[in-house]
Amino acid sequence: MKRLTHILISLVYFSSFYLGASSTLQLVTLEYPPYIEHHNDKISGVAVELVKEVFAELKQPISIQVLPWARALNNIQHGRSDAIFTAFKNQEREQFADYSQQVLFTQNISLITLIDSELSSIDFFQRDLSSLSICVVNRVSYGKRMDDLLDTGVFKVIFKRNKTEDCAHLVRAKRADVWVNNEFGARSIMVRNGLDQSLKILVPSLEATPSYIAFSKLRQHHDLKNEFDAELAAMKRDGRYQALIERYFDSLRVEPSGE
Repeated sequence: MKRLTHILISLVYFSSFYLGASSTLQLVTLEYPPYIEHHNDKISGVAVELVKEVFAELKQPISIQVLPWARALNNIQHGRSDAIFTAFKNQEREQFADYSQQVLFTQNISLITLIDSELSSIDFFQRDLSSLSICVVNRVSYGKRMDDLLDTGVFKVIFKRNKTEDCAHLVRAKRADVWVNNEFGARSIMVRNGLDQSLKILVPSLEATPSYIAFSKLRQHHDLKNEFDAELAAMKRDGRYQALIERYFDSLRVEPSGE
């Protein structure tokens, strides 16, 4: 009887600990302008606003932590965080992450080069890439075709960095020939770092890749994932999704000076 009582007390303790720890959902992400931005301890961005809105409708408190992408993925894999966004889907990640069915954003994956570069994105996957040095962010997926190229080692040099801005500066310094990034993110980084007159985004984009929120399988949030899907789908149907995006980008516009 004494042993049974001890077991019951232990179960109550650990259950209380689990419920207390999970009352606020712990989300992780990467600084990935304009989707996720981190300045002076403030986290913003159009993806942040969307995720906040959905969870607010679900009355689910959340916290958001910006981490290097490899560490963020590791947290999801080992159950140290509840969910990650905005994540591209691949087989490796699906082993430990339960992906939402609803797409958060479809992201155009583009090449960025020096403004006078003759590199073309039209035949990029068919050309000889052995003389090119390329910069990518550590453990970020760029869609199946680009990921496959990076895995095969066909490039002369692959620079792997933890911050996207580092890739922009490597291209500007002519240490890397090309940088891969989502189009909106690249444009934001170029403008904010004064590089929009030095670098260019090649057209057309390499591919359009859907990105998602994904929940740690170890945290067992299947029901919450379904609720998230249902609310995000409703937002897309009734226009709130597009209105939120337009409202966010309107807020970034700099008003002309009256002087």
